Amino acid sequence: MPAVPAHAQAPDWAGPATPNDFDLSLALGRRFTTNAGLQSDGQGSEGDSITDLRADFTGRRSSRRTAWSAAYDSFYTRYGRNAQFDTINHALNFDGRYLVTRNSRLSLVERFFYSQNPLQIGTAESPGEVIILTRQTKRWRSFSDATTDTRLSPSLTLHAEASARIERLDLSPPVDTDTYSARLGLQKQIGREDSISSTYTYSSFNFHREGVADAEAQGVDVSWSHGTPGRTDWMVSAGVQNVTREGARQNRVTAGASLHQPFRRLDFVSGYRRSLDADAGVATVTEAQSAYAGISGRLGRSASLGIRGEYGTRDSIFESGDRLALTYTGVAIQGSIALNPRLSLSGEARRRKQDVSAGAGDDLTVDTLFLGLVFRVL
Repeated sequence: MPAVPAHAQAPDWAGPATPNDFDLSLALGRRFTTNAGLQSDGQGSEGDSITDLRADFTGRRSSRRTAWSAAYDSFYTRYGRNAQFDTINHALNFDGRYLVTRNSRLSLVERFFYSQNPLQIGTAESPGEVIILTRQTKRWRSFSDATTDTRLSPSLTLHAEASARIERLDLSPPVDTDTYSARLGLQKQIGREDSISSTYTYSSFNFHREGVADAEAQGVDVSWSHGTPGRTDWMVSAGVQNVTREGARQNRVTAGASLHQPFRRLDFVSGYRRSLDADAGVATVTEAQSAYAGISGRLGRSASLGIRGEYGTRDSIFESGDRLALTYTGVAIQGSIALNPRLSLSGEARRRKQDVSAGAGDDLTVDTLFLGLVFRVL
């Protein structure tokens, strides 16, 4: 499960209220892909063109004690040749913070996505979220998280967190993978820019599949973070997890690091993560490693551009279940130009390559190019 890194700066738990707003935008675009059905490299993949029609709803409200934002994204994709992938896709994102008492804060997060189109589930907005490409359609996933932070003293904070990640492939029979995690830790503030945290984690990996046993893991980690808003910030962490499955045990080292360097017009971000994971595409616990780096910023008054690259591996921890040894690389270039306050032109070019060991699945490569117009209604 994704770990929430400690923040170096002391939290402003009752900050000033920001303006409430509601946005509605419509987008119409054209997408081109070299591998619509995610065929393996040796099967002669065929390109296709896709028409995208999208509606985005975003709302934000805040007060001295609350702050939340919710975004619902519904979009229809229509293929030129592969009509079996025509579908309406749904995405919901929610973030909320609530000041329960003067020294206690509750944070809620929800991320949900559903699509029959394999291309639409091949990307992730979160840098630490590793998505395995599969040719299976009708896939949905949900990540829910509830966190409480209680300030025990001006420099000491108690952190408690519960998370659930549920993934499902609507096959016959369905393939489900559920991961539940609980974390408890302390964060010590050191000066104005640094903090150190120590956390205990318990995770349960449940595979609703005949002949595949569930697994659980317990571990501890320590992290150090540094930074203040608007300046360079970084975080490093290290820990160990003990994984158990049908009496078999494995000890795995976990680690993480991130760097954010703001410049006058550009932001540079990079990170590395080594953790335990599970995916509905393979019914086994895996050791996941991922690294990313990107730069984004404004070009003049009306344009923006972002470039990001990623690399990662996934390796099965136990022999039982579906074996997996996977490596992926990816690069994406995104940009937009505001034509007027309500109309903008958006574009994206993306490549994702996924290689697997012999017998573990298909090697997949897909390139996509998107151009679209976005109209802000409200």
